[in-house]
Amino acid sequence: MSAPRVVLVGAHGHGRGHLEAIARLHAAGRLQLAGVADPRPLDPDQRALAGDAALGSDATELIDAVKPDVVVLVTPVHTHVALAEAAMRAGAHLLLEKPPAPTLAGLDRLLTVQRETGRVVQVGFQAFGSGAVTELRRRITDGELGEIRAIGGTGLWWRGEAYWNRSGWAGRRSIDGVPVNDGALTNPFAHAVALAVALDGSGGAEPVRRVELDTYRTRASEAHDTASARIVTARRTPVTVAATLCAETETEPTVTVYGSRDTAELHYTEDRLVTATGATRHGRTDLLEDLLDHLAGASAGPLVPLADTLAFTQVAEAVLAAPAPTVVDQEAFDDLPGLTRRAAATGRLYRETGARWATAAPFTWTPEGTTA
Repeated sequence: MSAPRVVLVGAHGHGRGHLEAIARLHAAGRLQLAGVADPRPLDPDQRALAGDAALGSDATELIDAVKPDVVVLVTPVHTHVALAEAAMRAGAHLLLEKPPAPTLAGLDRLLTVQRETGRVVQVGFQAFGSGAVTELRRRITDGELGEIRAIGGTGLWWRGEAYWNRSGWAGRRSIDGVPVNDGALTNPFAHAVALAVALDGSGGAEPVRRVELDTYRTRASEAHDTASARIVTARRTPVTVAATLCAETETEPTVTVYGSRDTAELHYTEDRLVTATGATRHGRTDLLEDLLDHLAGASAGPLVPLADTLAFTQVAEAVLAAPAPTVVDQEAFDDLPGLTRRAAATGRLYRETGARWATAAPFTWTPEGTTA
């Protein structure tokens, strides 16, 4: 069989890394880079990586012309649903960058199109390719941690003005009425949220029962840069994620699983798992290579199938439904890293910690509706 023909949609920003990876796989004979679509012209280095691939500014036109086997979609989240549908209806399988859709309605649309077309969709939650996640899931399933009593996630990064001004959609809740749903929980720390709500094994039609939120912003952007969420899964596991993009001293994010026998701390960006017995470091599976393996019949299914992102998208829906973030002067933050870790470890929202700046009104989302 010939190598699958691949089109990359979105070559700038995060897409540049995808272009480099696809070019390596092309050189290795695992795929054929058939096309690159981006409304912005490619720079000389990108053109060199693209080689003889077809170039275009309109993604749907290029996909229709090239008719690829696989599309790698790395575009602003509010464009995901329309472009992913177009790719699937053109006959392509997908590596769809996270988050797959800004709303539950968008995810439902993608799942409907997937059922109608029979295409395979791998979602780019790269952290799920970590061997540390696989090992943690094994320990949970085998009962090594005992009863799972709670899960906590922390995110402590700094993102300055350049981050929020990098594009027209950055830091937006919506554009011309179209949901974007950018923000700390839904974009940079989406991996932490997605892992935290998945590790207890909840699934089904409603993997999340309830989401309580408080969200804050220190910038001129609409979206939150600091937020905490307390989530109850279908298995009634309490999950608390506290995250900020205002941490002047950055540390890598963690997801901690609290069991009756042991506690496991997952450093997912480092592929590292820490328990009472010590720390272990693991390898990582590339999600595009995993998708190619699946399409070749070498694996039972993609690591991150579209349907498995429902729990994360429920949390994203809650974020979008919540009131606009409460404005905070960053100078008001006092030991934000310590407060963030304590909130996640104790199951408290920022406003429940006694922090004077944390004044967001209570907000709760459930699959049946919201309360404030």
